[in-house]
Amino acid sequence: MLKRLLFFSLFILIAFTLITSCSQKEQDAATDSVSEDGSELLEENTDGKLGAFLEESTDAGEEYINSFIFLGESTTYHLKSRGVLSGGSDTTQVWAPKSGTLMLSPSVSECRIVYPETNEELDLGEALTRKQPKFMLLTFGLNGAGTNISKGEDYFKRIYSRLIDTIAEHSPNTTVILQSCFPIGKNMDVSAFDVDVATLNGYIDRLNEWTGELAEERGVAFLNSSSIFKGQDGFLRPELQVGDGYHLSAEAYRKMLAYMRTHACEADQ
Repeated sequence: MLKRLLFFSLFILIAFTLITSCSQKEQDAATDSVSEDGSELLEENTDGKLGAFLEESTDAGEEYINSFIFLGESTTYHLKSRGVLSGGSDTTQVWAPKSGTLMLSPSVSECRIVYPETNEELDLGEALTRKQPKFMLLTFGLNGAGTNISKGEDYFKRIYSRLIDTIAEHSPNTTVILQSCFPIGKNMDVSAFDVDVATLNGYIDRLNEWTGELAEERGVAFLNSSSIFKGQDGFLRPELQVGDGYHLSAEAYRKMLAYMRTHACEADQ
């Protein structure tokens, strides 16, 4: 009887130890996936993609830049007019509608662009299906800034996500990079925005924060280039604009492209 009791007690002790050990491992795993404030953490970035913020890298060279399609506002379209890409002002890397500019709105994912190779108007999805770009750089923020701020973070991220979804649907191997919007200068005429220039520049900073967060949430990359354009006062440096407070000079675009090359992202394909 005594032997049976000892054996039973030993069995209970071993079972309790195993259960406790498994429970602790589960707790440790749960702790690893939750930050101190209780929010879930993303997987560790091991390939330069999921960590969102692109860090400094070796110079990826001109070939890297040549593999991009650029889509965004007039500050994106002026990559073409400034002649800083391969092909100069005849480059086929910049996509835009006839107006030369887009706004991040619910309809942007269904926009029509002038397809550079043929000069015909195509739905964005059809253009993506044809081109299958290796990389696509999206830059939005200034156009509609007041509206997007007033409608809030969830709205902004939702309409930006629709654009990311459109790219993924029609060109699934394209690596999407979201770029921070450029700051504006103190000399910009902001009468169309109904706020002063400092407030509008603050809106851009907030939208850039949301864009970086969205990149992490969607597992795409974020190119935080806005800092290279800012002076110590946080506004667009005078020597990097063309005099209107927000359109960039050729020198500014060359700085942007150099930043891209030295903060490169690995392709998904």
